[in-house]
Amino acid sequence: MIKVCKPSMNHFYVESDGLKIATEIFGAGAPLVFAHGLTGNRQAIRRQFESLADRYRIVIFDQRGHCDSTPVTDPALYAPARMADDMRAVLDHLKIDRAIIGGESMGAATALLFALKYPQRVEKLLLTAPAFGDSFNPSRQGLQEMGENVKRLGIEEFLIFNAAERQRLGLKWPADVAEIVANLLRSHDAASLATALCAVADWHLFADFSDVAKLKCPTCILAWENDPLHPFDLARRLAATLPNARLEMLPPLPAIFQTPQVVGRLYENFLE
Repeated sequence: MIKVCKPSMNHFYVESDGLKIATEIFGAGAPLVFAHGLTGNRQAIRRQFESLADRYRIVIFDQRGHCDSTPVTDPALYAPARMADDMRAVLDHLKIDRAIIGGESMGAATALLFALKYPQRVEKLLLTAPAFGDSFNPSRQGLQEMGENVKRLGIEEFLIFNAAERQRLGLKWPADVAEIVANLLRSHDAASLATALCAVADWHLFADFSDVAKLKCPTCILAWENDPLHPFDLARRLAATLPNARLEMLPPLPAIFQTPQVVGRLYENFLE
């Protein structure tokens, strides 16, 4: 297995729920804690937020089962509430009482559930491309199939298989995007990633938005259209429900891989 997460001087582990959560800090200023998405890792978030490092103490971590954190092959351990408590463990370890909290895709669910459970610890809330809410994700079956294929083939063979499938369907990714995605997948333990894909696909966070409507913290939601994995309608409804939220548009997902700093710029405008 090829590991591409590169530990730095600030790389350390936080104990949570019997697991070790790989955590990293960069920058200086008000604390900002952000969780990556499914198949992502902390370094992907670093690239998005580097421009904010002169004003914020940015805390990034590999969510359980991902990259340098403890591999997880028990689907029950991917319960979203447990992952929200990983975020709490990171804050507690760093003695951060209150912070700007955020996450991307699966990480947006982590951040939102953290905010619902610990609203007094959230200064502002940042949600990039929320994927899970009051119904199952439209790409649920595709995520489960991806998980089964990773389990069956391993990551390197899956990458070959997936490239052939994209070619068959006429879906052409730019070469740099394909390489970024491949390196993200290679950063994980194959069995752990396969379990995460199948387990997280079944996430259904809450029956309705009644508790979401009680969150008072200023919130910025970034989203794009025409992506079933990150349904724009979910982002729109969250923005309409949260009493102090605004919705900003992003270019589609391939562009985010190519120009990750656009995420940081939009959040910088909101935070400043």
